[in-house]
Amino acid sequence: MKQIRFQSLLFFCLWLSACTNNPDTSFQPVPPATGALLAERWDTVRAAENRIREGDLVLRCGDDMTSFMLKDFSQTEKMYSHSGLAFSFNDTLYIFHNMAGDLNPDEVMRKDPLDSFLTPTHNVIIGIYRFDFTQDELQKLKSIVLEYYREKLQFDMSFDLRTDDKMYCVEMIAKSIERATGNRIVFSKSIVNRELKRKYLKMALQKKVLPSGKSADQREYLAIDNLYLNPHCHTVYKKVFAENNGPVMIPSPENNSN
Repeated sequence: MKQIRFQSLLFFCLWLSACTNNPDTSFQPVPPATGALLAERWDTVRAAENRIREGDLVLRCGDDMTSFMLKDFSQTEKMYSHSGLAFSFNDTLYIFHNMAGDLNPDEVMRKDPLDSFLTPTHNVIIGIYRFDFTQDELQKLKSIVLEYYREKLQFDMSFDLRTDDKMYCVEMIAKSIERATGNRIVFSKSIVNRELKRKYLKMALQKKVLPSGKSADQREYLAIDNLYLNPHCHTVYKKVFAENNGPVMIPSPENNSN
């Protein structure tokens, strides 16, 4: 129960701080691309889209505070903030993914066109990755993902890995792949470490979604880099348009941990 509570509170804190209408004044957003630069980036995106196949892991990082905070929870490579899987639906290739926030207030699983998911207008990094699925595993994975979509799988705001009725984006992908491959492909998990607590504990306490510093014990979670750094996955395409470096100042540690 303690594990569920901490995961819920920590990630809910991120959504509270990053998805409100009052942006952090210390955050310097990446200037949006316009004109010839934006047209050039669109050419890159369209070239990337031509390389995507069914079952590919498609990743992106936005230029906003939410994206910075979400990518910060990857511990080996802080590159991406959102993830989805590519599959055809009614003869059109879409990216299936789970998300919440203002862009998806119903919090149900989405399917977005490729150009919408990878738009360079507000995405600064895009990536395509491919697992070594057998054809049978790929078809099983597609059936699982489309079943979740038809059932309107809800986003898991509690970030509880022990339940399957709701899932967040990385959780849905990892569990679907493990299920489709009969656990031939499994994913390691990350731990909420001291560095993450140093950055975000004070924020969680200020938002009063953590009762005390002592409640922030180390816990497991699935981050985006747990997906694509898997030994069964390789890079198909990656393009960095700009860096989302996040806040100029990181919140100082919370001294009172009572």
